[in-house]
Amino acid sequence: MLEYIISEKDIRMLKRMSIRQKLVQFVNAAYSVMGTYMIWKMFSILLNNDSPIVVVLSESMSPGFERGDILWLANKDFSVGDMTVFKFGKEIPCVHRCIKQFGGRYLTKGDNNLDDDVSLYPKGRNYLTRNEVKSIVVGYIPYFGWINLWINTIPGVKFAILAAVGLSVLFTREE
Repeated sequence: MLEYIISEKDIRMLKRMSIRQKLVQFVNAAYSVMGTYMIWKMFSILLNNDSPIVVVLSESMSPGFERGDILWLANKDFSVGDMTVFKFGKEIPCVHRCIKQFGGRYLTKGDNNLDDDVSLYPKGRNYLTRNEVKSIVVGYIPYFGWINLWINTIPGVKFAILAAVGLSVLFTREE
């Protein structure tokens, strides 16, 4: 199994490397991981949002957003007509348009849905509060999220890709 991931050449190279060279490779791999994390945090700070990017999973906001579009989210004030993001104990956020506001309460609906979102709200509730609306949509990239959908649809692909990238970083040396 290991021979499918690491070539004989890589194994020979790894055996010839000194401890110091192995540590340098490990530090380079750590830099890659930390760099990616820092870019994510930069977007989080700039957009004032813990999850600044989401992928559209359903067609409830069609034709405005299609399945596979990437949405940029920011924690900003919103009004009727804005696309809001909310979630209730689920790890997947819901992106729907605010259609009514009454006081500090809001009603949402997917553009492609026949009914409003009352059925998605906690039992006995007919509205959202401002605290439950996590962010609004400030931009999007069409179709770019299909990669994410494909990776998460096929079990194990995500981990195989992460392992391949990690091993690539570990075994790629600057000559």
